[in-house]
Amino acid sequence: MNTQMTKSDANQNRGVQSAATSRPGQATGASRAGASKSGAKSKQDQLIALLLKPNGARISVIIERLGWQAHTVRAAVSGLRKRGFDVATSKSAKTGEIVYAIKIRPGTESGEASEASS
Repeated sequence: MNTQMTKSDANQNRGVQSAATSRPGQATGASRAGASKSGAKSKQDQLIALLLKPNGARISVIIERLGWQAHTVRAAVSGLRKRGFDVATSKSAKTGEIVYAIKIRPGTESGEASEASS
């Protein structure tokens, strides 16, 4: 097997790399960082907002809104618990689906989750 690279191969590879990294209309690192600060919510923030609703959110609603699979939702809820959120799990009486709701946010002493800010 010949793994030696000729000068023309190296030039072609350089051309491919520069074309791949400088596509027209592609956001640069600085503009991407600015876009996230302009009000776009992360999926984690969206999940927290859904779970803070008075009755929480069914897993099917979370899957639909965030575009996640069921195991991803369960993992994200587990991550919230590790971060200190008190997430209650129940079953919907009508549909039999799992319903998640945040009862206490980290840093709050009472059960009033809506008073704390993130």
